Amino acid sequence: MKNPIRLLPWALLAASASPQAREPIAPVDRAYVSLGVYRSANGLSGRWDAADGTVGTRFDFQGDLGFDERERALYWNAGGSFGEGRRHKLEVFGYDYDDTSARRIDRSLRIRDDAYPVDASLAGALDIGVIGASYTWFFRRGERHALGLGLGAVNYDLTVSLAADYEVNGQPRSSFQRFREQAWAPMLHGEYVRSLSPNWRWGLAASYVKKPGGEIAGEAIDAQARLEWFPWGHAGFSLRYNYNDVRLDFRRSRYDGDVDLETRGLQLAMMLRF
Repeated sequence: MKNPIRLLPWALLAASASPQAREPIAPVDRAYVSLGVYRSANGLSGRWDAADGTVGTRFDFQGDLGFDERERALYWNAGGSFGEGRRHKLEVFGYDYDDTSARRIDRSLRIRDDAYPVDASLAGALDIGVIGASYTWFFRRGERHALGLGLGAVNYDLTVSLAADYEVNGQPRSSFQRFREQAWAPMLHGEYVRSLSPNWRWGLAASYVKKPGGEIAGEAIDAQARLEWFPWGHAGFSLRYNYNDVRLDFRRSRYDGDVDLETRGLQLAMMLRF
């Protein structure tokens, strides 16, 4: 066994390099990238009217079509800061999830040009992708905190496929339809970050998206709370709770419709900071 007296200088050196002796982590990184899993609770409903003007049935993707209420999604973001005191930040972000379903419906549905009777067998596929970019100006910036406002843009991409088998007056029928909607919208963004120690920090962020007119109109609210832990200095983990509510109206020459999408849940990501 080694002499404890001889180990004392090394123990003192280790103590001087402990987290308590180091400066707190910077609230804004020079550059960063994160990748993680988003465990979301989904609430998606919609209505698509027929080309002849017949109003479609408002249906729930989970309750009526059998898609999962909870789904894992891939989440990523990357960015960097610049300027004196790192008061300016650029960020890109996105998440994507997809799901499939198969069920016999328990009520009649009118979706676009197809009318599905009770007990029709439906098989569906759903893919939702969100990607965006933002600029933030931290007008309040200290050693341990940063408060900023900014602008950006978000793209919502929704693809739905439905295949059905059913009977009409005793005659078997089948149908397939697929439609995709994609829209860019401007975004207002606010963010607050607070450093807690050399290894910990937390933050809040909120965004408001508004698309006032055109073939696609709507609005969205996104809010996030996060806690970040960096046990290895430049590498660590981020635990986030995210809430997103999107409402879009479509006005096409071939059909009209609308979609309401609400996702909320925990995101766990691995982060690298430079």
